[in-house]
Amino acid sequence: EISCREEGNCLQKFEIDGAVGWNWGGKDRCDATDPRCGPDGSLRDAPPSGKAVPDPISDEGIPLKITDTIQIEIAVGRKEIGTLNIGLYGEVCPSSTKQMMDFFSENIYSGGLLSTSKLMLEDGLGVQTAPVSFIKGGNLQLIYPQNRLDFGIASQSVAYAKMKRLTKVDNFVAQPRPNKETIIGEKSARAHKYPGLLSIPKAGLGYGGSGLESDDEAFTSSFQITANNVPSMDRDRKVIGQIIDTESMDFLERLASLPTQKGLKGVIPGQNSGPPLIKVSVTAVSSSSNDTMGEKS
Repeated sequence: EISCREEGNCLQKFEIDGAVGWNWGGKDRCDATDPRCGPDGSLRDAPPSGKAVPDPISDEGIPLKITDTIQIEIAVGRKEIGTLNIGLYGEVCPSSTKQMMDFFSENIYSGGLLSTSKLMLEDGLGVQTAPVSFIKGGNLQLIYPQNRLDFGIASQSVAYAKMKRLTKVDNFVAQPRPNKETIIGEKSARAHKYPGLLSIPKAGLGYGGSGLESDDEAFTSSFQITANNVPSMDRDRKVIGQIIDTESMDFLERLASLPTQKGLKGVIPGQNSGPPLIKVSVTAVSSSSNDTMGEKS
């Protein structure tokens, strides 16, 4: 790949990675577990450093009070662990904040977002179901390199089966998308102008995809965190919180710089997002309100 780029004949040699600027040809790419390994597969001089923590101020200059916090502990590879500490703007986005806190409930069995009848819980009505909660199957789904991170639950049924330590669950009913009326009426607290902003779909959690996804996959793209100025997100998303400390901003930059599984769509300019190339997993979540810290789960 390197030689064909130097010679300018990558397409003639069918070196697609080389033609689009990746170093993913085995011998040329860097070790994806090395913090210096960039999203294009090239080795940088030093690991990325995080950008400044956003000031909790609206675009109009009004202070944004952080009323609740969530913590997401993430393992990168086998040895590296970091935490994202996120504050929520509960005063200006009360409904969105409540939905997010419910989504991050630490009660693994009964906590989370429930759209179906409570009678369905605990094998009621001959079916199996559970509230949707990030603690059950939530993970980093997609990386838009040095742009934003996309978190969610790929499959409610798979997450439920893992929680029950089963390979498959029969008669499982996924939670439908929540009622969006109270959420859609809340405006964004600020524009997507800075790295470190927490963003959800304008209609709330469960509405991050095309709308054609099954209920089981409706929460695959639940929330995103900006790693840059991303004004295009203002069209169909809103900001409800932010990263609150320097260490989290450093880890955000690390995650946003991870190499991704691009596949064929990376050949199209601008379509370079993908799942992390190495294993990334959420190892613990916690939440707190009104200065009362929750416990890690």
